[in-house]
Amino acid sequence: MDHMGDEPAMSVDFLTGEYARQLLRDGASVVFGVILSITEDEYGMYVLKVGEREYVESASHPGGYYIADKNLESSYYLPPDARATFISRGSNQTKAMVAEEFVLAAEQDMEKLFDIYIMGDYIELLIARYTQ
Repeated sequence: MDHMGDEPAMSVDFLTGEYARQLLRDGASVVFGVILSITEDEYGMYVLKVGEREYVESASHPGGYYIADKNLESSYYLPPDARATFISRGSNQTKAMVAEEFVLAAEQDMEKLFDIYIMGDYIELLIARYTQ
């Protein structure tokens, strides 16, 4: 299922804007969380274990909120045509990438928070938010 066929060149602005809105219109759900592990199944498909997080309002924390662990873990497939944005450690620049690039980057730096767009059991888009 190639969603990028007739779409504009992949960029952070496109992925976080029009592409994310299109996925929501198509029925995607969004999970806010961290990638706990990346494995491959017997068919070579990447499987990401996601730990869900949530924003909790709190006047006693900087910015008026903190991020809490929801103690929920789920596993989703990451197909080759999935797209992602990623912020490398020590950088504040966000980069657009395809699934294979994302896996290589994420395996080196797992301390990231993402908005994860899911259709069924498949991740379509990961949008990097920041490190935890």
